[in-house]
Amino acid sequence: MSACILRYLSVAIAGLLLAGCDQKALLQKFVPKDDDAFARRFLDAVRTGNYTTADQMLDPSLRGAKSENGLRELNRGLAHGEPVSVEIIGSNVFVNSSSQGTTRTTNLSYQIHFPDSWAVGNVAVGHPSGAMSVVDSHFHPIPDSLEVLNRFTFTGKSVVHYLVFATCIIVPLLILVALIMCLRSRIHRKWLWIIFILLGFIQFRFDWSSARFSVQPIAFALFGASCFRAGSYAPWILGFAIPVGAISFLLLRPRLVIADTTQET
Repeated sequence: MSACILRYLSVAIAGLLLAGCDQKALLQKFVPKDDDAFARRFLDAVRTGNYTTADQMLDPSLRGAKSENGLRELNRGLAHGEPVSVEIIGSNVFVNSSSQGTTRTTNLSYQIHFPDSWAVGNVAVGHPSGAMSVVDSHFHPIPDSLEVLNRFTFTGKSVVHYLVFATCIIVPLLILVALIMCLRSRIHRKWLWIIFILLGFIQFRFDWSSARFSVQPIAFALFGASCFRAGSYAPWILGFAIPVGAISFLLLRPRLVIADTTQET
């Protein structure tokens, strides 16, 4: 019985690992190529100070006396020479249907590596009436690439980071101990206890890069812990939940164990 459970867990873990592979290549498949090319031309026009071209690529509602000021502000974040690389790190397509028709907006996020700096931001490309135009764009400098800033490391981390990491190890171990004891014990309703033990309740999530906590009161986690990232450029999120089932079983086990030869139910 326990060997069967371990095999299923191994398959599940392997599937999660494979799902996280080659995320960059997977992202490229879902990026609208025309929108990406249009956004890159806009960024290049702004970076080189070609405000006339950039202004013509803006949505008509954004053009006017103030548009050049906005473009100049955007230029300050991009005028750092010829980019070493311009990587797309996110792509979201929003479709809005109304009485006037259906419009599509593609929000593209980029990480730009300049010879002496890095910048990250987005370009939103709209399609009003079938045309293509920039409806929004923001960029800000970052000290290094997102892959470096969001890597999993203990260098320069606080005591809180170590406590969260330790909790994410202790909780699954506690659940594993309780699970093994449950599998080896003669108790009533064993399968219900196994399910209860495997789950942790009330999830706490910790952003490893920013050290920010978030709580999900109505949530549960298998084996009471998790570790994931949304993509190659995203921060690692460590999660743990309260092992209510495991703690309850360990405390109540002496009263749950069947003392005679009564068959389990």
